[in-house]
Amino acid sequence: MIEVMTDLPDRVLGLRAHGEVSAQDYKAVLVPAIEEKLTKHKKARLLYILGDDFEGYTSGAAWEDAKVGMKHLTDFERVAVVTDVDWIEKMIKAFGFVIPGEVRVFEDDDLDEARLWISETPSPGRLAFELLEEQGVLIMQPHGELEAADFERLSARVDPYLAEAGVLGGVMIIAEHFPGWDDLAALSSHLRFVREHHRKIRRVALVTSDRLVSTIPRFASHFVDAEIRSFPLQQRDEALLWVGGGSGAI
Repeated sequence: MIEVMTDLPDRVLGLRAHGEVSAQDYKAVLVPAIEEKLTKHKKARLLYILGDDFEGYTSGAAWEDAKVGMKHLTDFERVAVVTDVDWIEKMIKAFGFVIPGEVRVFEDDDLDEARLWISETPSPGRLAFELLEEQGVLIMQPHGELEAADFERLSARVDPYLAEAGVLGGVMIIAEHFPGWDDLAALSSHLRFVREHHRKIRRVALVTSDRLVSTIPRFASHFVDAEIRSFPLQQRDEALLWVGGGSGAI
């Protein structure tokens, strides 16, 4: 059976497996618990404890586990698995890299450490941004490698505006050099943000001194609907004036 834990922060889903886990446990307990958590949070965290009394999975449960894993692969920013079961520990260490978020395995005696890690306050992020609602312009400036939490915060600010306005006149990105991504989860979140929003943006201004970044407009037009131009850092005002000229309804 699977037990849902109730003594964790709201963004953390805690599960404890007892005895033999069946497909019915997934359908009746695990799946509803995940879906409920994701109605409250765009990204959640998972603490999964398989203790001394865990006996394994039925064949049906293994299939349900695979389906749940594929469906929610990108929904968890952190996963902590607490177990002394050798084959599970080896499997997670071997294949945990395919999960975009952070994954750690803890031994049973390190449960307190796992709880602390999974409950840590999310990083404040490294992407500064400002939404100029009257102009319909979003200004973004990275200050270090981008994190998955950056795009969660960005969506939380931009999506309500788009729900009412329907479109952003433009986006101005100021970056002397592109800093890259903190991990695979950040890259995945960035790509998802672009995929979900690029049709709602008229213009994108890249303000940079990075020659590689400044070449993006040459090929990006093949993948996004927005008009894209690059500007040198000393032309921020011109870039803002240009990108603001894209406001208005589609």
